[in-house]
Amino acid sequence: AGTVGASNKFTDLVYYLLTDKTAGAGGVVSPNLIETADFAKTASFLEQNQLFFDGAIDSPINLRQFIADTAPYFLCSFVISNGKFSLVPALPCEVSGAIINKPVELKGLFTSGNIIEDSFSVDYLQTEERKDFQAIVRYRKERRNQLSEEATLSVRWAEAGSDTYPIESFDLTQFCTSREHAFIVARYFMSIRRRITHSVRFKTTPFGIALAPGDYIRVLTEASPYQPANNGVISSDGTITAATTLTDGTYNILYAGVEEDELKTAKMGVINGKTADPALFNTIFTIDSPTVSSNTYAVEQLTLDSEGLVEVLATEVPTSSAFNSLIVQDVLSPASFIVEG
Repeated sequence: AGTVGASNKFTDLVYYLLTDKTAGAGGVVSPNLIETADFAKTASFLEQNQLFFDGAIDSPINLRQFIADTAPYFLCSFVISNGKFSLVPALPCEVSGAIINKPVELKGLFTSGNIIEDSFSVDYLQTEERKDFQAIVRYRKERRNQLSEEATLSVRWAEAGSDTYPIESFDLTQFCTSREHAFIVARYFMSIRRRITHSVRFKTTPFGIALAPGDYIRVLTEASPYQPANNGVISSDGTITAATTLTDGTYNILYAGVEEDELKTAKMGVINGKTADPALFNTIFTIDSPTVSSNTYAVEQLTLDSEGLVEVLATEVPTSSAFNSLIVQDVLSPASFIVEG
C-alpha cells in the first residue's frame, strides 16, 4: 500500500530483502523484477490463515536460498513468474486468502495432442522420501513483558501404528510464535509426504498457453505398463506359450523376432491356443494393454528453450474423485491428527 513501518508478514520481509539497498538486494534487483500483485494476494493468504513472521534476521544469508527454504513454512512457494520474483500460496485459496476445499481450478489441459513427442518424463520420489513420519515442531511462546520460551508440538496421524513412524523435527523458533501456525505446518508437511509421489516435465508450444507458476493443470497420458503375465512365445507352427492361457479372440500385441531389437505391433488372432499368422511365428510377444492416466499438477517452473518451446515442470497434486485437493483436505482436518504439546 506504499506505507512504511513494522510488519510481521513474510511477504513484506521478502519484499524488503529484495528491494532495500542497504540490508537487502535492492542494489542489484530492480523493482520491475518483482511481481507485486502476487505479493498482495499472498499477504491476504498469510493474514487470513494467521501465518506470521515474528523474528529477526541477525546474520548474513543467501537471499534466494533463505526465501525458498522458508516459504513452505508459510504454505507458500517462491517462484519466478514472467521473469519476475513471486511468492504464491501453495494451496488453492479464495480471493480473501482462505484455503478452499473445492475442485481445483484448472488453467490448462495437456495430452498427446499438445505435448511435444518424446519430451514427456516422470520423476518419482524415492521410497525414503515418501514414508509417513511423526512431526516434532519447535516454536516460541511469547508473553507480554517476559522472555520467550521454547515450546514443542508433537503431531502424528490419527491411525493405528502411527506412534511407530520415524520422527522428523522442524525448527520454527526463528519466526513462529503461534501453536496453530506450528500445527498447520506439521499437517501440511505430513500430507505432502503421504500424498505426493512424482513430478512431470514436458515441452509444449507457446501458442495459446497462459500459465504461470502456481497454476494447476491436468495431464492425460497413455502408457502400457509392463506385466509379466502378458508375455508369451510363439513357436514355428504358431503354438502360443504364455504365462496365462489366452482364450480365443484377437489381441493387440508388441512382438519381435528372437534376434531382433525393434518391437513391432500387430493383431494376433488366437484359436485353440494357436495363431495362423506366419509373420508371428518364432517370435516373442507381450499383449499391448494401454491405460490412460489423468492427474492434476501444480506448475513449478516454465522455461523457454532454444527452439522456442516451453518446458513445463509440474508437481503432482493428488485429488479426490471430485477433483478436490487431498492435501487441502488434510490441512483443513485437524481431527485427522493426534497432537501433543
